[in-house]
Amino acid sequence: MTPFQKQWADLASRFGLSVAIPFTLSVEGATLTVPVLLKQFGGQNGMLLVTDYALIRPHADRLVELGYGYSCLSEPKSPHEVNDEAFVEMLLDWGWTGGGSPPEWLRGKAG
Repeated sequence: MTPFQKQWADLASRFGLSVAIPFTLSVEGATLTVPVLLKQFGGQNGMLLVTDYALIRPHADRLVELGYGYSCLSEPKSPHEVNDEAFVEMLLDWGWTGGGSPPEWLRGKAG
């Protein structure tokens, strides 16, 4: 597991997020293995998180058509290099797409 994936596994545990690490999908005959799929945020099928945009660049438009959002984020310098407030703001920007109400910690920040 890469430091990026470890960071997201830790965030998922701390915030009660649903993630797939790694996540593999087929797009136009190509198999993509994305470091992290964050479910319930971004697109209807979740947010694909990568550290190298080149991985998804050829398929970016099709991924959106398939109901995924995507974001290219930096590889962390340390696994605990996360500002919780900035992290929650990022999730708010991506938007809750899960069924039902968002988690309480997110509802309290929306508005």
